[in-house]
Amino acid sequence: MRAVYVTYPGAMLRRDGELLQVWARREKQSEIRVQDLEQLVLMGNIILTPAAMDLLISRGIDTVLLSAHGRYRGRIVSGLSGNVRLRVAQYRVFTDRDRALDLARRIVAGKTRNQRSFLLRQARAAGDDELRRSEASLRAAVARLSLCTTLDQVRGCEGSASAAYFRVFGKFLRGEGFRFDGRSRRPPLDPVNALLSLGYTLLHNAVESAVQVVGLDPYLGTLHEVLAGRPSLVCDLVEEHRAPLVDRLVVAAINRGAMRADDFEDAGPEEAVIVKREALRWFVTLFERRMQRPVEYPPEARRLPYRVVIEQQVRRMARHVLGREEYACFEPA
Repeated sequence: MRAVYVTYPGAMLRRDGELLQVWARREKQSEIRVQDLEQLVLMGNIILTPAAMDLLISRGIDTVLLSAHGRYRGRIVSGLSGNVRLRVAQYRVFTDRDRALDLARRIVAGKTRNQRSFLLRQARAAGDDELRRSEASLRAAVARLSLCTTLDQVRGCEGSASAAYFRVFGKFLRGEGFRFDGRSRRPPLDPVNALLSLGYTLLHNAVESAVQVVGLDPYLGTLHEVLAGRPSLVCDLVEEHRAPLVDRLVVAAINRGAMRADDFEDAGPEEAVIVKREALRWFVTLFERRMQRPVEYPPEARRLPYRVVIEQQVRRMARHVLGREEYACFEPA
C-alpha cells in the first residue's frame, strides 16, 4: 500500500478500468494501479473526471486536496466507519476528565521525549552548552506533567517544551543561506519554517488517513481542544511523529544539500515564504522515501515502514479506548 502525489500543473486524472491515468499537456504522463493505492494526494489545479472520482470513492481511497504550495484544502472520503462500538468507546474515554487528562499527559510526554532524543543527538555532535540547557528544560517539562491536574496545564507544559526545543533548532542547521529564528506559521516567514509546515501537512494527511482506516472519530481529541472543523484526534496523534519524522527530514535535507536557499520564494503581502514547485516535488519525494523506510518498532520487535508504524499507533489508540491496553507513544531508538 502506498501514497501517490500528483503535482503536474493542470493535470487530469481519467479512469481506465482499475487504473487511473494522469494526463498533462495532452499526453499520458503515468498510470496508477488503484489496487496498490492507499492515499492519493492532488497538489494544485488537478482535475478528476467523474469516472475517476467514482473509482476512488468506490475503492475507499483517501483523496487529499492540497494547494500548489502544499497547504491543506480538503479531502474526499468514501464515508464514516461502521465501527460504532469503537466510536462510542472513544466518546466515553475522551469525555471522561481523568482519562482524557491521562491520555494528554502521555501524548505530550512522548512528543517531548522524542524532541529531547533528537536534540541530544545534535548536542553530542555539536558539543553546545545551550543545546544541553534546552535538553534539561525538556526533561523538566516531562517531569512536571505528573503534577498537571488540568488539560490547560498539560498544554502549558507542551508549549514550554516546544519553545525550548525551537529556541535551539537553528543550531542543527549547516546549510548555506538557512537561518532559523523561531517557529512561525500561517504564514511561514523563512525557508526552514516553510519546510517544517509542508512536512507537518504531509504528516497530518498520513495520520488522518490511518484514523479513517481504523475507524476512530478524527474530530474528538484530548490534547487539542475540540473546535468546529478541526480533526483534534489527528492533531493529537501527529505530535509524537513530528521530531523523528519531519524535523529529522528537514534538517537532513538542508544539511545534505537536498534543499537549497534558492528553492524558496516570497509570496503575498504577508511576506510568506513558499517552496518553489520543483523543490516541493523533490521534498515530497524525500518525505515518501522516509515514510517507506523501515524503522524498529518495539511493540512488535521488528522493523516496519514508518507509514505502517503510524497506522499501528492509531490501532494502539483504538485498543486504548476499548480498554485493551494503555496507550504509549512511538519513541524510536
